[in-house]
Amino acid sequence: MRRLAHMLVLTAPLLLAGCGASQSKLTAQDDAAWDQTMMAGRDSFDLGRYTVAVSQYRKAANLALARDDGTAVAEAGYDLAVSQLAANRPAEALKAAQATRQAVQLRGAQDMPSLDLVEAASHYRLGHYAQAISLAQQAMHSADTGVAARAALVLGLAADAQGDQGALQAADVYLSGLKQPLSVAQQADRAEIEARVLRQANPVLAGQQAEQAANLRQSAGAYHDMARALALAARIAASQGDQARAHALWARAAQSAAAQSGSLNRMDAQTLVHGSLTKGNPMPPADDAQAWARNAGESVLRPFAETDGAH
Repeated sequence: MRRLAHMLVLTAPLLLAGCGASQSKLTAQDDAAWDQTMMAGRDSFDLGRYTVAVSQYRKAANLALARDDGTAVAEAGYDLAVSQLAANRPAEALKAAQATRQAVQLRGAQDMPSLDLVEAASHYRLGHYAQAISLAQQAMHSADTGVAARAALVLGLAADAQGDQGALQAADVYLSGLKQPLSVAQQADRAEIEARVLRQANPVLAGQQAEQAANLRQSAGAYHDMARALALAARIAASQGDQARAHALWARAAQSAAAQSGSLNRMDAQTLVHGSLTKGNPMPPADDAQAWARNAGESVLRPFAETDGAH
């Protein structure tokens, strides 16, 4: 596979970063069309134009099917799913990842930890925590440390939401054992999972770790993940009775999430509450701008939004 263009951090993605892979063969004119379409998808993704990226990667996946190239199908399908996650469409991302897996299996591939990872992230975003845990555990067996480490983050997030202390500890052990030097993203992942492990036994240190994770995410431009870490710090502050600090952190998380996209989280807040995607889970995931804003009390979610009559 030429490349896996974007490595998950959750949210919205979890975070997305580059990941290298081997070169795929070039054989005919449709390879040039595939190359151009994939490049257009990558450029759109890098500019934050996720809807355009989804369209380009979908086209690339169909071009790969036309030439019966399983390697190209895997790459385009993975990037399609990641772009849908970035656009806050986890149900579509899950469907794309599953379709990619089926198409690639028809062409002989079996071990696909990158698809395990994107499916795990999609399930986490939909509140399907048990499924996310199982798939993340599979992805952690990847020979690619980048995939495995990202899967450990997803495992830790889903395990914490599910109350699965054993899986949360496993994620922490894996991330703590990564060889130095760590990337900024890996430092942030480790700090966030450590905060989740420690928040009952040592809430002071847990709060410090959560805010360190948020600062690292900010420096890396991973704003969705930053907002999630701020929300974690808010929950820890609230558990200590520091409501003023908790409200401020909730407000910062909510305003960041809302500002990232005019429609960010509205799909989750509406469709998940009605149960159409949660398969019986009545509550949306915790990393939701509307929920964070409610926790913040009277804070304004979009303080710089245009109002009628404003000039």
